[in-house]
Amino acid sequence: MNYPILQKVTFALLKTQAQQMMSMCFWKNSHYLSSRSSSTTRNSGSVVIRIAYFKTVNWVGFNFCKYHPDAVKVFRKLPKSDRLFYGIKPNRYAAFKVWCVDCQHFEKIISFLKNYPDIEIEFVISEPSQIPELFQPLNLKFYERSG
Repeated sequence: MNYPILQKVTFALLKTQAQQMMSMCFWKNSHYLSSRSSSTTRNSGSVVIRIAYFKTVNWVGFNFCKYHPDAVKVFRKLPKSDRLFYGIKPNRYAAFKVWCVDCQHFEKIISFLKNYPDIEIEFVISEPSQIPELFQPLNLKFYERSG
């Protein structure tokens, strides 16, 4: 099997999934469901990491609202073949940055991120009837949101 070609195809699909994640939860007129209620107050110094499941490739996307050096180290420790950092600049004022990670690392990453008190984790989905199997053991409740 030719792994470099397979990896290129996977990374191309991941970029498409990351763009869909951006469409879902980045723009003001977008609609999605979040594990955080809109009435939940956020700590102004915290970093919000939105997490979406990319079903077509069985990977997970982690979108940072701002840079967090310790969290980035968690992703950089993963094998290069199991991670992809993708930044989208839809215009000169905005950027959407996503760490894409193979699902086999999901639980480990979540447990690391929960150790940082200045990180808030938010799971996002597009449809209430489509809660990913990966998220189901977390017993999350989802709330309607707009980007």
